[in-house]
Amino acid sequence: MLGTAVAGAGEGLAEWPPAGAEPVETEGYYEGLAEAGFDYGPAFRGLRAAWRRGDEVFAEVALDAAPAGFGLHPALLDAALHGIGLGSFLGDGAHVPFSWSGVTLAATGAAAARVRISPAGADAVRVTLADGTGAPLAAVESLVLRPLTGDAGAPAQGRTGGIYGLEWVPVHVAPAEVGASWVTWGGEGAAVVGGGVE
Repeated sequence: MLGTAVAGAGEGLAEWPPAGAEPVETEGYYEGLAEAGFDYGPAFRGLRAAWRRGDEVFAEVALDAAPAGFGLHPALLDAALHGIGLGSFLGDGAHVPFSWSGVTLAATGAAAARVRISPAGADAVRVTLADGTGAPLAAVESLVLRPLTGDAGAPAQGRTGGIYGLEWVPVHVAPAEVGASWVTWGGEGAAVVGGGVE
């Protein structure tokens, strides 16, 4: 259930970058993800900069175009989560969101955000989003992540199968019972010479 964020939800993000945070190299970040099988299109490459401070990750994310019709644009939220991979929150291998709790929204229509990601228990993080002044946008009290198993995270290139497929199924259709009639056109006008034929 989505709640309304309380005042102060973006607390700690007014100073930017945060005091004591060390820059993290993000050049080539999405290219590295693509090599691992997670190829993000241009609209979803919103991570602009990142910093680390202890066990926290801070990120700056933005959309190329202003959103419309969203409380929080999915691409902006997704970009905020990309900072998880820059911290030491998880073990080896790819992880994906599994369970969300305590999700709140304080403002709508944001095209950019400051993000703080911090530990929230085993395999879980807390995510806080604020605008360019540090005012709260949204928060997730706990996002539990789970590792991908099998070949779920393998690159899609070269796969012969897929989740969905197209199959044509023959369907027997009885002949339609259509009545017909016809006319001839003579000098004296139209005259029906047949009708009611099926």
